[in-house]
Formats: sequence, C-alpha cells, structure tokens
Amino acid sequence: MTVEFRRELGLFDSVVVVAGGIVGVGIFANPSNVARVVDQPVLILLVWALGGAVALIGAFVWAELASRFPHVGGQYVYLQRAYHPVVGFLYGIALLFIINGGSLAAVSILFASYVDRTFAGLGPIGIPLAAAAALVILTAVNAAGVQAGKITNNLLMSTKVLGIVALLALAFGAGGAPASRFVLSPAAVFEQASIHAILTALVPILFAYGGWQSCASIAGEIKDPARNLPRANVLGVMLVIVLYLSLNFAYLWVMTPAEMARSPALAADLARAVGGEAGSRFVALLIVVSSLGFLAVVILTGARLVYAMAADGLFFARGAQLHPRFKTPVFALWFQTVVSLVLLATNTFDQLLSYVVFADWLFFGLTAGALVIVRRGERQSGRAAGEIARVPGHPATTFLFIGVAAGVVANSFVTYPRQSVTGSAILAIAGAFFVVSAHTRRRQ
Repeated sequence: MTVEFRRELGLFDSVVVVAGGIVGVGIFANPSNVARVVDQPVLILLVWALGGAVALIGAFVWAELASRFPHVGGQYVYLQRAYHPVVGFLYGIALLFIINGGSLAAVSILFASYVDRTFAGLGPIGIPLAAAAALVILTAVNAAGVQAGKITNNLLMSTKVLGIVALLALAFGAGGAPASRFVLSPAAVFEQASIHAILTALVPILFAYGGWQSCASIAGEIKDPARNLPRANVLGVMLVIVLYLSLNFAYLWVMTPAEMARSPALAADLARAVGGEAGSRFVALLIVVSSLGFLAVVILTGARLVYAMAADGLFFARGAQLHPRFKTPVFALWFQTVVSLVLLATNTFDQLLSYVVFADWLFFGLTAGALVIVRRGERQSGRAAGEIARVPGHPATTFLFIGVAAGVVANSFVTYPRQSVTGSAILAIAGAFFVVSAHTRRRQ
C-alpha cells in the first residue's frame, strides 16, 4: 500500500512556516552591521525596506511557481522541471550539505551559547552537547508526525512574535525623545550614500530576510496547496517586513546609528538600556526561542526536499519512504540531522556558513529564471495556465530579482573568494557524479 503525506497544514500553519523560516537571529544582530555601512537613520530604514522589497519579489516568484507545481520538494521541483534534473540535484546537494547543514549546525551552537551565557553554565563540552540535543529532539518531534511539528512551530513562532512585540513596547514605552535624528531631506539622507554602500548594506539584510522559500518544500502536507501555498509565501514575508522595520525603528529610537554600529549584541543592549539586566535576559530568552523556531522549520522543510530527490531516484531509496504510522520521511529527517551533527562535531560549520550566501543566491537566481522559462514555454505552446498566482510586474520584477541574485553571487567571489571557489568545486564534483551515475544507469 502506498503511504502518502497527511495534508494537515492550513493557511495559518503555512504562514508560520514561512515567517518562522525567516525570523531567526539575524534581526537581533545584523542591524549593527548595516549601521557600520550607512549611518543616516532614514537611510537605514530605507535599505531594510529595500531588502524587504527584494524578499517580497522572491515570495511572489515562489508563489507563482508553487501554484504551478504544488508538489513536495519546492525549489528542487521548480529547478528540475524548468532546466534539467541535474540542476535540481545540485540544489539538493547544496541544500543538504552546505545551506541547511551549515545553518542547522551554526544556529544550534548559537542557541546553546546563549543558554550557557545567560541561563546555565554549560561549559565547553556542554555547549556542543546541548546543540546536538536540540537538533535530535526537534528531529524526533518532526518524525512523530506533521501535527506534532505544526504545534511546535506554531508555539515557537507565536512566542517569537509576542517577544518582539514586548521588546517594541519596552523601547517605545520608555519615554523621552528619540536618540536618532530622523531627517527626511533627500540631500541629507543620501549625502554620504553610494551604490556600493547600499549594496554592501544589503548583504546582511538579505541574510536576515532569507527563508521565504522554505514552505514550498512541504506542499504535500498543505491543504489546497495551489491556493494556500502562494498566499502563505506572500503573507509570511509581509509579516516579517513589518516586524523587521519596527525593530529597526526601535533600535534607532533608543540608540544612535554610531551606538548601533559599536554594539556587539544589539537587541540585548537595547533591552538593557530600557529594562536593565532583566531586559537583557529577556532578549537572551527571545534569541533562544528564535533559534529553536528556526531549527524546527529548517528540519521540517529540508527533509521534504531530500524525500523528493529520493523519489526521483537521485538519493538513497529509503529517503523516499514515509513512516507507515506517522506519514513522515523519517529516514530523510534523520539523515539531514546526522549531516548537521557531523558538521557540528568537526567544527566545519563555521567555514561552511561562508558558502551559504554563494550557494543560496546562485539557486535563487536560477529559480527566478525557471519562472521565465516556464512562462515562455506556456506562450509558445499556447496552453492556458489556469488559475495561478501571478508575479506583479513580471518580467521586470523577476529580472530585477535575478539581477540582485547575480550581484550577490558575483560579490561573494570578491568577498569570500576561497569559499566561493570551494562551493563551486563541490557543485562541480556533484555534477560529475550525476553524469557518471546517469551513464551507469543507462548501461544497466
């Protein structure tokens, strides 16, 4: 008997997956990096809004592709349908061993480090053990069924949003005049700005906004995915834009751009300024919860892409099997966690994280290009697409997104040349493996 996924995720659950995959720890630290590059308060808000606009275009692109291909695997499916199976395979390899593997290892360490620093002394041995325990427990929760994973994700995301709202209330409820001067004159805002400065500032911003693609991987567990998945993508990103702009406004209300730039722990410093040490501990707890929420979403969605690859014969056959009772890809879930644990144990995750920007945005650009290819094929065939979500302003907005992706990838070779070349080598080796394997299968 064929075992199929359970469609138990509604629109709200899907929005939580999208927003939870974006809101991790970046918004609590990355604004410092942005303030080091641009120092005008209004310009800081503008570049965060610009990053949100890029993310929203990405959400619309993924929404249209999701409405056309509402299948398990998301971005992997879009790439192998539009180009060639090898492109989807390379994305799957990059996601498993570079993007998700490194992110899961690094964020789990960050979670354990905050626990050690603020709540319980774990020590040098306890930190990696706690990080590993977080990965194992969250994997076990997701393996026990999508219902358990849904409850966990919804609880963690709700706690994150309430925590951010509480932080905003602390910042704006303290009274007094704002620390920063919000000058609206274009001449003052852009006086010291340049295209290079804005693009440099966008790098940490785009890191913080990354994750809108996560929900597409679980299309097989979403009710009416052709309708709910596109809506979840757009609504999730819009929620995050509101949260991010509000938090940046709060940072600038309590601190000057120069103080933001000097802060090694921005959110904690903001909370300490308006709430003392209790406020600082509150932010530490918020970051712990945000880390766990991010881990839960990545574990849930990443395993579905491994499942899709295995179903196409591009991964271990067991990866395409669902648990007969829980209806979850148990092997794929635990394989993904083992990869992350290996990176965690060998401390290679910090190096792999430098590859994430290169690999992520390379395939973001290719995926947006997939929409162009699909649309062109639709016009040439004369077939109507039916009721699908359309990207506003296509093709201009889609090509704008592709241009941003190309710029980020090109910049990664300048900023991280060794990591980008190594990432390219990993993909080249994986591509050669695909070609040899395909040739072997044809001869058998």
